[in-house]
Amino acid sequence: MLDAKPALALVQRMFVRAVLVSFRFSLAISLALCLAGCAKKRGEAIVVAKEHIDVAESKPSPSPGASPVNEEPVIREMAPDEVEIDGVVMKKDVRGTSKDPRAGSEEKWLLKVEMVGVGRSFNIYTDRAHYDKLKVGDRIKVRYSEGKYTGTVWGSEIED
Repeated sequence: MLDAKPALALVQRMFVRAVLVSFRFSLAISLALCLAGCAKKRGEAIVVAKEHIDVAESKPSPSPGASPVNEEPVIREMAPDEVEIDGVVMKKDVRGTSKDPRAGSEEKWLLKVEMVGVGRSFNIYTDRAHYDKLKVGDRIKVRYSEGKYTGTVWGSEIED
């Protein structure tokens, strides 16, 4: 039979070894996902368009007895007074206002940029200072992440 002190030391060593193995495993998985998931890119872009979106207007909360309605998307032709922006269809007169479907709990300053040489275009949500300083046609340096398999751009920002 083992004495109490050596038994305790053995249990502690086994616990530390198990923790280290799980730590190494989680570190390896996270490193693999970081390397395989996206590519960070930098380059020069031209500002193609600027847009300001107001804060969304508050909507009344639903009554407790109301049940959510399952709405299936309806495919129809766009009306003459509608416009499609980044996959969202809206009335022309609500674009950029508090009724804009893209509006959220904070104001948004949006720059649409096109990469020089690549021809790829995407949106950058920026702060008001950059928005006010830049004009359509200006060249800026941008940093963004691009999915290696999907090509989706996310995490884009202006480099100063």
